[in-house]
Amino acid sequence: MNLFDYAIKMEREGEQYYRDQAAKNPEHAISRVFTLLAEAEVKHAQLLQRRSDRLSVDQALAALRSDKTIFADLDDFKSGAITIPRQLDVYELALGLEKKSIEEYTRLKGASTDAADLQLLDFLIEQEEQHYSLFEQLVTLLRRPVDWVEDAEFGKRDEY
Repeated sequence: MNLFDYAIKMEREGEQYYRDQAAKNPEHAISRVFTLLAEAEVKHAQLLQRRSDRLSVDQALAALRSDKTIFADLDDFKSGAITIPRQLDVYELALGLEKKSIEEYTRLKGASTDAADLQLLDFLIEQEEQHYSLFEQLVTLLRRPVDWVEDAEFGKRDEY
């Protein structure tokens, strides 16, 4: 399996995971985030396919960079009865997947010498780092109410 086949397979698996999570959590606003992440993975796979076919990726990269962020069209989160352990488990798993994607693209970058391939891999690493940051923040937000100890006698606390 060459670099592109492997990376395309990884993106498609990521897309399927995010679509599954969106379908399993339709009552939560995070379902929209999972859907947008799945769509981003589709775009990444298309971009990789273009490069695999030795087509120009410059226009595709420009289009992806100008896309709205995943937060652009989100509605306000309406909190009902939230199953925090279930959400937290999903976010932690997604965090791990994003970390593995970053590691894999970094490894593939180290094995490549083609300038266009390196540019593409840099872009994908940047995208996966943004996804990682999103899930890292969600995990922090869900853990803080459980882990936080509020008492004046304890030292300096991190700001929210």
